[in-house]
Amino acid sequence: MEQKSTITYADFCNLNGIDPGENMHCLEEARFPEGDFSGNFTVVIYSSKGICPISIDGRQFTIRRKCISVWRPGQVINFSPVPELKYRLLLISGELKQYLNVGNQFLTLFVTEEYPVIRVTSAYDDALRLFFDSISIVARFNDNPYKRDCELSILRALFFSTSYYVFQSLRFKNGNILKFASEFPGSGNEVVIRFIRLIEIHSTTCRHLAFYAKELDYNPKYLSALVKRQTGYSGQALIDQYSVLTAMAKLSYGHRSIKEISDEMNFQSQSDFGKFFKRMTGVSPINYRKDRFKGL
Repeated sequence: MEQKSTITYADFCNLNGIDPGENMHCLEEARFPEGDFSGNFTVVIYSSKGICPISIDGRQFTIRRKCISVWRPGQVINFSPVPELKYRLLLISGELKQYLNVGNQFLTLFVTEEYPVIRVTSAYDDALRLFFDSISIVARFNDNPYKRDCELSILRALFFSTSYYVFQSLRFKNGNILKFASEFPGSGNEVVIRFIRLIEIHSTTCRHLAFYAKELDYNPKYLSALVKRQTGYSGQALIDQYSVLTAMAKLSYGHRSIKEISDEMNFQSQSDFGKFFKRMTGVSPINYRKDRFKGL
């Protein structure tokens, strides 16, 4: 079995002849360790031409035109870019989230963790190119005392714009925006806060209010009424919204079959999954997936 190599941010910088003292670099191309490797840094790749396979944590993906890919610290990567692949690479020391002031539950962090290679539409592809152009321009001015502030501002703009793209790209039922539990206004009620945190952790595989009520040692009806007073939604409605958005993300950005997604989300059958999804979105999973990238 081939051994994984572990490299630091400084190692990767030295491999590419760049300054490890800078927390961020934008590269037109890069050298990568041979075979499997894992690092303590974040990589964001935007590809504009060509096609190339990549392995991330043992899963096989394809980087191609109009893709953005995010690699996290600790992930096992195997990537040997072919000459035909045209890409830009944003190298960031440490965890991306430390520069963004967002929590783990944020929608884009969820999607990029589950699906580290995301295809985008032509319109957003144009926006990605402009973001990387801006970062490259700022990086050239080493004597700019505000260089780091500029880079972080562009990075945050890139992240939150991608978040908007991901969120808007999911279909909503009858124009009603479905929210992740974490996107509801903050509540001062500790029980509701704990309930939302439990949804973040468990709702992918558990959609029954009784489970959460038991975990919190509350009567289900009382818990649901308490949640509704704080958020405007019943406890079950919050669970269902988080679950269907998870399903949307899996259908939109993943490569698993509908049956595999149904099994992952602990539905009794693919038919039950289809009924739940259509009730929440107004369309079947297969039609949602079919229409997802129409016009790419």
